[in-house]
Amino acid sequence: MKLKLIVAMIALSAGAAQAITLTFEGVENTIYTAPIVRSDYVIGNVVGDEQHFHEINSTQYGLTSNGTGILLDDRFTRLFMTRQDSASFTLGNFDAAWYGSAGTVTVEGWLGGSQVGSFSFGVDNSGWKTLSGLSLGLVDRIVFDGRIGDYYGMQLDNINVNAVPEPESYALMLAGLVGVAAAMRRRISIKA
Repeated sequence: MKLKLIVAMIALSAGAAQAITLTFEGVENTIYTAPIVRSDYVIGNVVGDEQHFHEINSTQYGLTSNGTGILLDDRFTRLFMTRQDSASFTLGNFDAAWYGSAGTVTVEGWLGGSQVGSFSFGVDNSGWKTLSGLSLGLVDRIVFDGRIGDYYGMQLDNINVNAVPEPESYALMLAGLVGVAAAMRRRISIKA
């Protein structure tokens, strides 16, 4: 019984610590030509695209406000997102908005240099949408492709991600559990 409780506590604590929401609060129209980091996640323009995107206070510059800071890509570019340690993760819900010409944004999931999935969503200037990227499955890189029209802007906020421990982490956790089980078994046999 004690072993089951210990295993459940370890599993819950490992899973709970991995899920986070990336937000972009408190920065007013700062132009980035290099990637930015939020909670161990790196976000920037895809190599080959113009290196230009913003963190911005969404109550300014006529953007569609969701009441918080946002990430804005306002050029003919694509944004990527990956982890600093290159670990795998899943993309959950995220908020997206648009201004300018209507069209379609494509979100691609990549794992080990191969595309593992993608989905698209229509955009216009009607306001924020909450979307889910769970259909992409396990990835180590996400690409948001919003290259539409001459005047446009892809706005992102509240990006929910869940880091997946590497196999080495699972192996260490399993070794620890085997050690706890062996110690408990030994303790029980000594009492008997």
